[in-house]
Amino acid sequence: MECPRCKLDLTNDPYRGAGERHHRRERLETIAHEAGVELDGCTGCGGVFLDHGELAKIQNAAANGETKPTRTPTTALQRVYAHARERGAGTEGEAAALVCPSCGGEMAARNWGFGSEVMVDTCIECRGVWLDFGELDALEDLFR
Repeated sequence: MECPRCKLDLTNDPYRGAGERHHRRERLETIAHEAGVELDGCTGCGGVFLDHGELAKIQNAAANGETKPTRTPTTALQRVYAHARERGAGTEGEAAALVCPSCGGEMAARNWGFGSEVMVDTCIECRGVWLDFGELDALEDLFR
């Protein structure tokens, strides 16, 4: 499994193998969420991968008040400003589609909801979701 954003190899196998003299790999971080789901996190960039249906469970739990904010989520204004800076720098639209860390399929970026400015990368094949650092907190804030 490879992080779609920073390309670190996310694996629970602690060694690369004899050919590379047993250097340590970055490890997949399993994050237990209050909603009762386990997220797969990248220790390099802070992004998380959610299997199909896990984001819906988190959304329901946040809407019912069963979760508490863990960090200060970015405001909508901060997200709009960040996206405007990306468009101004010419970086949006040039990046290749992300590769799903679960099945290897292509991921499509889409805005989560009208005006949310939270870009969610969804796998076309397995329907898993990749969220960059801070996006899960921003979505939970929207769900509340």
